[in-house]
Amino acid sequence: MFTRRTFLARSAAVVAIAASASLGLAACGGDAQSAASGGTTKLKIAVAPIQFETAYIAQQQGFFAKQGLDVEIVRGADPAALLAQVVSGDVNIAIGSWINVATSAAKGVPVKVIGGNGIVDPKADNSGVLVSKGSSVKSLKDLAGKTIGVVGVKSGGDIPVLQALEAAGVDVNSVKEVAIPYAGMQAALERNTVDAVVPADAFYHQMISAGYASISNPVREFQANMPVTVWTTTQQWLAQNSATAKKFDDAMTAAVSYFDDPANLEAVRKVNADVNQTDISKSPTALFKADVAFNVKEAQDGVDAMNHFGLLTKAVSVKDILWDQAPQRAAAGK
Repeated sequence: MFTRRTFLARSAAVVAIAASASLGLAACGGDAQSAASGGTTKLKIAVAPIQFETAYIAQQQGFFAKQGLDVEIVRGADPAALLAQVVSGDVNIAIGSWINVATSAAKGVPVKVIGGNGIVDPKADNSGVLVSKGSSVKSLKDLAGKTIGVVGVKSGGDIPVLQALEAAGVDVNSVKEVAIPYAGMQAALERNTVDAVVPADAFYHQMISAGYASISNPVREFQANMPVTVWTTTQQWLAQNSATAKKFDDAMTAAVSYFDDPANLEAVRKVNADVNQTDISKSPTALFKADVAFNVKEAQDGVDAMNHFGLLTKAVSVKDILWDQAPQRAAAGK
């Protein structure tokens, strides 16, 4: 749900194709070679449609430059497409959906997580199950036999919704899921294409402001402190560029500190508005929770839930996907 929640759907096919292509490519560059120009290292990174603010802050506030990084930021699409950009070598590092990355790794895609970005805020809602005003759907139980719009069907991003439905006593197989991009969810409700939708981040807050009703907040309830978006690269690139990856993490740590400071709220909102090419008045005032340090237990819980609902064919360990030098903690608060 990439706060969320994973903006996914086209996953395996796109990533698998990119993975196959990349196996025939020799890794190029490396820390020494990439730093040959003026003592700086060029990086190309891709950001998602959500939780992108920290990357632009690192660029605008000079945190990348301080680490000797010359970073080009490109805007990506859904998680599968972003991961494919990394695997194919189009970019060095990309924001990925934790669930999508874990799913792809389980299928043999050679990716590594080098740090966290957005996590599920245990105290605030940045996503939820929304219905139209006046809808006959008043609770999750009312969704039995109904249709719900999610950003990716059986992709992992819908896992907390399935958890919430199951906890409410609803047979998850009785609920029809359809894939709808975040930007199209409000229109889908207006046209009665679906009975409920699950938007995230700015899309969620815009719909709440427009009067749509929230009947559940499954992400906060079932995945508090779990990584949502993560910084991802390939095993091959990381093997030759570990020093650069460390500098990237250090720059992003400084960016998150800036992002989290309430004194910088308006500056962060301006970043959101500039990137989305909207007026700052439309930028969210309730921002996602960010952390470069990776919460291992919560990440593992999310993957285990995927096993429970049959989205993975084999068990996956966080430790197999997370770079051993990545900022991390055993569990939130540890």
